[in-house]
Amino acid sequence: MSDTANIAATERVRVDWIIFGIIGALCIGIFLYVMAGRQYALRDSSTGFDGLELWLRDQGHTAQTFTGGWPLDRSTIGLLIQPIYDTQPGKDRARAQTKDELLLQPDEFDQTLDVIRDKAQSTPSLVILPKWRSGLRLTGLGHPILLSPEEGIEAVLHGIVGSNVGTIRSARVPFTDFDVASDDALTARLYAAQVFDGQGCEPRVGRRGAMVLGLCPLPGDGEQQNVHVLSDPDLMNNHGLVLGDNARIAARVLPEIAGEKRIIIDYSDRNWLTDPQQHVARERTWDDLKRLFEPPFLTLWIGAGLLLALAVWRGGVRSGPVADLSLGLGSGKRTANRVRARLMRMTDQDGALLSDFIDTRLRARAASVFGTSHALRGTPEDAYLNYIRTRKPDLTAKLEDLIASIRALPPHLGPEHAIPYVDQFELILEQLADDA
Repeated sequence: MSDTANIAATERVRVDWIIFGIIGALCIGIFLYVMAGRQYALRDSSTGFDGLELWLRDQGHTAQTFTGGWPLDRSTIGLLIQPIYDTQPGKDRARAQTKDELLLQPDEFDQTLDVIRDKAQSTPSLVILPKWRSGLRLTGLGHPILLSPEEGIEAVLHGIVGSNVGTIRSARVPFTDFDVASDDALTARLYAAQVFDGQGCEPRVGRRGAMVLGLCPLPGDGEQQNVHVLSDPDLMNNHGLVLGDNARIAARVLPEIAGEKRIIIDYSDRNWLTDPQQHVARERTWDDLKRLFEPPFLTLWIGAGLLLALAVWRGGVRSGPVADLSLGLGSGKRTANRVRARLMRMTDQDGALLSDFIDTRLRARAASVFGTSHALRGTPEDAYLNYIRTRKPDLTAKLEDLIASIRALPPHLGPEHAIPYVDQFELILEQLADDA
């Protein structure tokens, strides 16, 4: 007598948790991509400075790219490099409507002159003026038509160090070489070179009247009285490091300015510099929580809600609850029969169980002969007996006598007495099936 009471559920992998983990990882990846996509595309492009960071690290100097988000201890910074990609700081950038407008767009993202000056006045800084339109970043090809307007670049220069420094102009020849003040053996080479007069500035690359990199006076009452100005970003960006001795110049000049401290390439549009003793206020308000439900987070929440609704509908409404296959249960009728048989065996009612058994076997034979949807007169057992009586009357008579004998058995019958009846019953059914 088999025991089905102690059926243990087999251990299996929770596929639903794996799916939820994959979805969570995808959401996090999409969030990080949306947040850093544009900055990364800019830093990694021809006009970015990721190559400068890698080059300085390769030369044994401490360099780091910073896009904002946490305070920077300015006492640990030897040189703060500030690339400028906005020819109209303080004014919102107009969104391009056509492909041509996008290629000729002079501004990459919005910046503010006040923030740039505040950073330069608090820590040693190198301000890199804009030069190229968005077309260079998008196509990777340099052409004079993609140069930003000189009047906008000059306005940025004057907004930082004043108008006394002179004007901005571009060279009329494809390539121009410039000397380095600290090393006569190094020569900077620039395509469509952009220089400024540099009046009142100390030249580092180039000369007065045609200066590329210089140390200029910085107006204001800040701690720093001077700021380094680089008029042509091609001296140190990804596009220009491979020309001439530009890479060697960057590895020579920048560490001299920074000393033993680290070099930060700052792409942020806010001032994150702090003093070591300065207390950083981290007060949180409900507005901080509301930002989690604004774009692009709103799109993620909507997607998560739709996914949850689909999962609930698919699992709880359309398909019903998940069946536990480890218990081996079938339909409700089959389960009821198994439970009833189990109870009969436990109470030693093998006679009653045998009567139910022959009824079930006859109904199964009737279903195989007539089908499950065929209309029958009377019970399926009687219909089957009438069917075989017309074909095999001798076997049918034996079967009916055996059925009558089984139904006359007492309910409390031992298994050893019930098994012979089962064998005889099954033998007759097999003979009927063979002769059919």
